[in-house]
Amino acid sequence: MTAENVVDEVRQSLQKRGFEVDHHVRFDWLTSRAPTETDVALPPQVKYRLLALHTRLGGDWSRLSTKRRQSLRVDIQVDSTTLIEVDEKQHFSSARLASLDFYDGIDHGLDLHRYHDLCSQYRESADKYLHGREAVDFPFPGGRTAQRAYFDTTKDLLA
Repeated sequence: MTAENVVDEVRQSLQKRGFEVDHHVRFDWLTSRAPTETDVALPPQVKYRLLALHTRLGGDWSRLSTKRRQSLRVDIQVDSTTLIEVDEKQHFSSARLASLDFYDGIDHGLDLHRYHDLCSQYRESADKYLHGREAVDFPFPGGRTAQRAYFDTTKDLLA
């Protein structure tokens, strides 16, 4: 079953239960560029955590701050108050495992212990997925995987 099939199944199940559900939602404040105070009411602690994570993953913050701005897509929005992401196994990488260290003390909806277990289980194959691909703000082989971990964390901490 693909992630898209899971998204459709979850969406349909929620709708049958009477929830208002949108999928593939984009928000102006949730973007691929570095967060700024003007983008969203952003607690400084979150901004500094994202900066530290980007640096730890080997990213180039100046490139993140100046690259083309794109809204990041969220898989499911429920009753305009809850966001749900469906992660395939390529999300459970070593970079994503490292990102979990940046959640302490910040409100989020992630089961960190379960996510840690999934990263430990799948990181070897997840790290091979897109291994040779670079990203604008992670300009090295495997940078696309690091970028995915950064974007996943951004969604978790800003949403």
